[in-house]
Formats: sequence, C-alpha cells, structure tokens
Amino acid sequence: MLVEYVRTHAIRGACTCGKCFDAPENPEQKQPEGHTADVFFFQIAGNGAEKQVFENLIGKEFPHWLDGKEHSYIEMGADIGDQGLALMTMGLGKLLNTWDLLTPKLLPIPEDLQQQMAGIGMITIKAPR
Repeated sequence: MLVEYVRTHAIRGACTCGKCFDAPENPEQKQPEGHTADVFFFQIAGNGAEKQVFENLIGKEFPHWLDGKEHSYIEMGADIGDQGLALMTMGLGKLLNTWDLLTPKLLPIPEDLQQQMAGIGMITIKAPR
C-alpha cells in the first residue's frame, strides 16, 4: 500500500511554517540530511525508496496523479486521507523523478504571500506525459 511505503521510505523534517503548535524551536535545523525535496512546509529525504515500486503503487491506487495535470496536496490528501502524508508523497516522488514539484518558493514574491498561497493548496505535482 502506498501510504505504508511512504511512511517507510520518506524521512520528514520538522514543520517550518511557524504556525504549528508542535514545531520545535529552530525547525530549520531539524531537517533531514543529504539529498532532500522541499515541500514548502518541511524537507523530505528518501530512505531506500525505489522508483519502480513507488510508481507501481501509485499506478494501482492513484493513477490520475500521473496524468500530466497538476495535483495539489489538498487533493492528494483527500485521496490518501492525510495532507501531511500527501506532502511526504510529493517529496518522495520528486526525489525519485516521478514528477515535478511546484511550490510558491519558486516565485519571486514576499514570504507572507508564499505562505498564503501554500495554505490554499498551491503546492502541486505534475508528472511528465
């Protein structure tokens, strides 16, 4: 099952949004080491994930994520039942080159506007066709 695969093979950093009650002090210092994907709110690192296994699980459970259209963490969270896991899945897929990851950090706009955009779902994936 995809959710279990992501839980096993994605390492999640601490939330850096500044609004989470359970975020530690200095969350930017509590991020995974090595090659990571930035899903805006935190960093994701891979832990032995295999691209073919990951994509096979997506193909069986959520094939529409690979349709070449943009899919937000809100939509993906509704599909799998948890927005945090959706963000972890997005990051793992980026690390495995399954899709592109688009976040407001790509835009030259103020940080508060980036936060607003992220909060309304403007963190998306787009798989190549």
